[in-house]
Amino acid sequence: MSTSNLRLVVENLGPIEHADVELKPLTVLIGKNNTGKTYLAQSLYAIHKAVKSFGLSDALGDDEIDLLGRASQTASEDPLKLPTELESKASDWINSALLHSGNNLQHLLRGYFGVPSLEDITRWDQEAEIKVELHQDIIDTERSCLFRDTKTNSLRPLKVPRNFFVLYELDKNHIQTGFRVWQGMNEDRVDTELRNLELSFLITSAVWSEFLRYIGLSGKAHYLPAGRSGLLNAWADVVRSRYEIEEDRYGLFSVPDSSLSGIDFDFISSLGDIIGPRRPRSQTKSRKDDTSDTAVPQALLQELLGGKVRAGWFEKMVPALEYQQDGHRFALHLASSMVTELAPLAMWIEHLVSPNDLLIIDEPESHLHPEAAQLVARVLVGLVNLGIKVVCATHSSVLLHELSNCILRGQLKSNHNDHSEKYPGTEQIAIDDIAVYRFQQSQSAGPVRVTQETIEPDWGIPEDEYVEVASRLSDDTADLIGQLTQIR
Repeated sequence: MSTSNLRLVVENLGPIEHADVELKPLTVLIGKNNTGKTYLAQSLYAIHKAVKSFGLSDALGDDEIDLLGRASQTASEDPLKLPTELESKASDWINSALLHSGNNLQHLLRGYFGVPSLEDITRWDQEAEIKVELHQDIIDTERSCLFRDTKTNSLRPLKVPRNFFVLYELDKNHIQTGFRVWQGMNEDRVDTELRNLELSFLITSAVWSEFLRYIGLSGKAHYLPAGRSGLLNAWADVVRSRYEIEEDRYGLFSVPDSSLSGIDFDFISSLGDIIGPRRPRSQTKSRKDDTSDTAVPQALLQELLGGKVRAGWFEKMVPALEYQQDGHRFALHLASSMVTELAPLAMWIEHLVSPNDLLIIDEPESHLHPEAAQLVARVLVGLVNLGIKVVCATHSSVLLHELSNCILRGQLKSNHNDHSEKYPGTEQIAIDDIAVYRFQQSQSAGPVRVTQETIEPDWGIPEDEYVEVASRLSDDTADLIGQLTQIR
């Protein structure tokens, strides 16, 4: 698996003074509490959402819509006859979309951080401006800023290289099928303007989709925040209150806005896609259409859970998650904290996460015994080996140690060692597919700088800060025992 060559650059955000993070298939954020790991993770999530908020067709004028309509009709008859002028226009469309994404990023950041203005989360006691940028290393053979959270349009226009795509090589089946569907729906009338408008979506969506695939943002983003068990309970409470409101207005489903916002609201909404009473089937992942096999990560999680997590119906027929074990079933909130913390990860893997997606998970080891944290590390590695990009923030030395072991097993495989075959894909990862970034303050309450840890091929991820804590504990223990010995 190759790296995406995407870099997230953040400055003056919360406690973070500077961070330049290359996004690998597995990116791990470590450091003490309150050093900005969640700030950076939520910024990355906002970036993914920002690029999905805009369609290239929004940037088109009437002449371009007419051109694209004619091109789509031509493509339906002969895909090799798309007009060459479209290729030169594609860069302009993409730049317009990226500019819009940067503007929308400001709005999303405010929403996810729950602040009316980004100045409210500017690095503590500083007047410097927040910077959140997405960079790509290989466009133009040099680093290019794709878009940024900015109030000014100061970006250098992006020159999309010719080898990025050739319009003739876009999805011809998609264009041809779309054109024929449109024809079938409009047999009795031919409205040229409407035809051109509808068919222009076919080419522009193909261009934008191909560009997002090229830069590594083609999939969906998913965020599992810390405190997942509490949010699961919030889901039931929110739905129950909505039902109570609607009891006097049977048949209607107009409800007041939830008090949840930002990341938590997105989490609850995604949960609704899985277990909600009115979810469209198209919003859940079809196992038949899925090209990956998540059976191994699911099996590991089921081993940890000791049972299965499924959608169920409880008081007032409120849809919620239930825990099934040894023929018994009960509401998830009655299960152990380990089960309620792991349940969202299990449900997201089964129903929502697909190859090329980004899964961000905050503190996956929360409420887990060290042995369980070890298995969760293998689950994350297994997801990476299925083509799912993973970002996790962790405080667990056990999780890091198991990731190091997965790296060592990957080293055995890369060296064609005979023993490597006994380790499944969930237990090994290539050293180039993982990056670890440490969030560290130079002084108490000072600014945080984010630096990349050097992963040793013959050892793995450095655990210096955990070793220091263990050493201090051991020294304190030895000192206390010595004092007790003298007293006795």
